[in-house]
Amino acid sequence: MNLSRLLLGGRAAARIALAGLFAVSLVACFPTSEHPIALNGETQVPAIFSGIWEGGLGDGKATLIFMEGAEDAAPSPRFTGLIIRHREGKPSINEGWIEFEAEAADIRGEIFLSALLKRLDGKPAEADEEGYYLFRIQMTGDEMSVTTLDDRVMVELLNRGALDGTISSTVGLQVIRITSDSIGLRAFLVNADLDEVFSEPFARFTRQQ
Repeated sequence: MNLSRLLLGGRAAARIALAGLFAVSLVACFPTSEHPIALNGETQVPAIFSGIWEGGLGDGKATLIFMEGAEDAAPSPRFTGLIIRHREGKPSINEGWIEFEAEAADIRGEIFLSALLKRLDGKPAEADEEGYYLFRIQMTGDEMSVTTLDDRVMVELLNRGALDGTISSTVGLQVIRITSDSIGLRAFLVNADLDEVFSEPFARFTRQQ
C-alpha cells in the first residue's frame, strides 16, 4: 500500500504540534494501563483489522489504516495501524498522524483492543505517552464503533479495589493509570458491566476497502 500521498506534508511543524496536542489529550482524558488485556489462545488478527476506514475521531474527521504484515511473517495476534487526523473543511490536509500497535482479545464474544502508541508524526512516543489504551470494538456491518474506559467509573473502581491503579494529575488534568496485570484485566472484564465501563465514545469508522 502506498501511503505517501496520505502522509504528504506530515513533517510540517504546525502538524507536529497538533499531533502532540492530540497525544496529550489522549493521555490526560483516557485511562491507560501498564499491561495489555491477556489473550486466551488468540494467535491471529481478526479479519476486521485490515484495509482503510474513514470516519470521525472526537470532533474531527480521521482515516484509520491497518498495516499488513510481511507475507512470510509468522501468525501473530499483534498488528499495527495509523490514525490520520484531517483538517476541518479541508480533508486533503492532515493534522498529524499516530502509529500504534495493538492486540485483540476475545472476551464474552466481543473484541477488546490493547493499543500502544508507537510514533507521533514519525517521532517515537514520549515516556508520558506510553501505556496501553483499552478499547471495546463493536461492529454493525461495515461500521466500527470504538469506545474506551469511562474515567469516572474507573476512579470508582480503583477507589474500591476492583482494579489496581493510581490517580494523579498533570497540568490540572486527572491521570488514571491501571496497574493490574494482564490476567487481572481479563478476569475483571469477564464479569464487568461492559456498557458502564466502556461508555466513553472514542471513534466511529466505516470500511472503505
